[in-house]
Amino acid sequence: MTEKTLLISFSLLIIVLAAMNFNEKWNNKNYEKLKDKKHTWYWFKVFKVSEKKENLFKLYKGLSIFVIIIQTITIIFLLT
Repeated sequence: MTEKTLLISFSLLIIVLAAMNFNEKWNNKNYEKLKDKKHTWYWFKVFKVSEKKENLFKLYKGLSIFVIIIQTITIIFLLT
């Protein structure tokens, strides 16, 4: 297995994991685990955003879209 193939496989794995954040059931499980942790709400306090479940899900989805775009660009770069 070449280094390029390994990097592309790793990028695809990251895309799959990021896509899981669009699943409501997955988000609810993560929320139940992390809702009482102080670090979960840190950036909400910094930017003065209300600490609600819906806002956390929006953050998950926004970060997931960002990660998927970056990994897609990485795969395109590796294939050229």
